[in-house]
Amino acid sequence: MRIPLDYATKATLAFNTRTLDQLAALLAPEFHYQDPMGAMTGREATLAREQAIFDAFPDVLVEMEPFAATRDRLAMTALLKGTFTGPFNMGGHTIQPNGRPFSFRFAAFFQFGGGYAVREEVFYDRAELMQALGQSWE
Repeated sequence: MRIPLDYATKATLAFNTRTLDQLAALLAPEFHYQDPMGAMTGREATLAREQAIFDAFPDVLVEMEPFAATRDRLAMTALLKGTFTGPFNMGGHTIQPNGRPFSFRFAAFFQFGGGYAVREEVFYDRAELMQALGQSWE
């Protein structure tokens, strides 16, 4: 199975236009997501996570920068930017908005199968994320 070469373009467009059905069309039903705060399995859980981001950062945009690909894997860096205006549930905690601009970098690694993304593993600095959200890090 080869990766869809336009995956990053389609995913960026779907995210930036809040078109969850287009994003869903890129993900396997059993899509697995993992980041430093935890994991989730299933397309619907992933779409709910994306909606929570849209709710907390209504003007959020992502810039994806793919940099390596193999037969069924894709690696990229990304930048999220927006304004933190709604409550954000993260890691079992609700972080209250501060109304300030938000900018955050991360790296994502995807695996593909059957024409869909089947797995995404995201890496980021948790302290940097908390600071970007206006929180103290201890």
